[in-house]
Amino acid sequence: MNKKNLPSFITVIDIGTHKTTALTAQVIDGRARMLGFSERRTDGVVKGTVIDVEKLHASVHEVVNDLERVSQRAVDHVYISISGPSVEGERVKGICIVPAHDGRITKLDYQQAIDSAKRLEPPAGRITLLHMRQPSILDNKPVGNPVGQQGRRLEVSFWRITMEEGNVRFRVSMANGMSINVRDFILASHAAACAVTTDTEKQGGVCVIDIGAGTTDWVLYFKGHILCSGSIAVGGEHITNDLSIALRISRETAEDLKLRFASGLHRDQDVNQTIWKDGDKSVGDQQFNRGTITQVSSLRYQEILSFVRKDILVQLEQMFSGHEVKLDQNFLPAGVILTGGSANLADAAEAAQNVFGVTARVGIPKFDNSSLQKSEYAGVVGMMIAALEDAPPVVRRQKGFMDILRDLFRF
Repeated sequence: MNKKNLPSFITVIDIGTHKTTALTAQVIDGRARMLGFSERRTDGVVKGTVIDVEKLHASVHEVVNDLERVSQRAVDHVYISISGPSVEGERVKGICIVPAHDGRITKLDYQQAIDSAKRLEPPAGRITLLHMRQPSILDNKPVGNPVGQQGRRLEVSFWRITMEEGNVRFRVSMANGMSINVRDFILASHAAACAVTTDTEKQGGVCVIDIGAGTTDWVLYFKGHILCSGSIAVGGEHITNDLSIALRISRETAEDLKLRFASGLHRDQDVNQTIWKDGDKSVGDQQFNRGTITQVSSLRYQEILSFVRKDILVQLEQMFSGHEVKLDQNFLPAGVILTGGSANLADAAEAAQNVFGVTARVGIPKFDNSSLQKSEYAGVVGMMIAALEDAPPVVRRQKGFMDILRDLFRF
């Protein structure tokens, strides 16, 4: 987005399975100055899918009211996050065979390739929400702005995000019902990445995994652009459910124990530790074996990460059919970055390192307000950053897997 076209005020709403967060800010000299923040429990959503429209509408209405009360101004437009299994991404490509005798590309040629890519219809029952720009390819070589350059075959690619039509219509009508316009949709995993990664990490290659309550969203960057993205319908609440069943306790108690004692890794010494629910060892207090807790939590946590790894490999193998795909330190020199509430689990980064075989860390959002510098707020903070910067994405094909990527992104 051109800085000159930035609105004076920006409001973003991140709708998660368990909580809805919202942030409103005034834009001054291209920077966001926070005016209000709200966090409310989300009702009516299961595993990223809306199951009760009225309950979700009430949750969103609450955060909007909070923002308007704190900022003392009406919210008239919003950016809304999209995530979960109903969101799908794919690469679409437009081609223009340059007609000029000297092969020089005009603005019309360039626009023709863009239009060709965007004309491709999404599958039935789905709506295209975002076309995230990827590098242009001129005669099998990546170029910046192709206009004025010489060549014969111009390709323009986008990472296209589509969503089930019903989900899109609900989000728009929900906002309109509050006299609010939807300015745009923002991919949740991309937003989280905007908050916790550097340009250098995106250039080298990095995977951001946003582990929420009901879903886990991920996005993969290479040479500064989105290579692919995806979502699985498993998240932190599944760890809570597992603990509840294994320990025969309520979900509320299981959630409390998860936050205090669960881990992404199970260690031998955990078996010898006894922990107490309340900690005062009084009548009614319950004791548990920490080894049982870490064993249950680590199995589920590493399973979630394994699902993500498998999902990434499936998408890459589809892109680069016939070529061996390896997720290693050469491909992801910046490793894996975890965000979301479940990134706070003890030993989370080490668990990710074991599953992916690359370096890993927990991502903390970069934001002026210290209260939002927590991994669980990466999504809403990143939405504000993405709205301000209109950030980037990626790729195409031809030799060995790594050679293909290096050739495509060598500007």
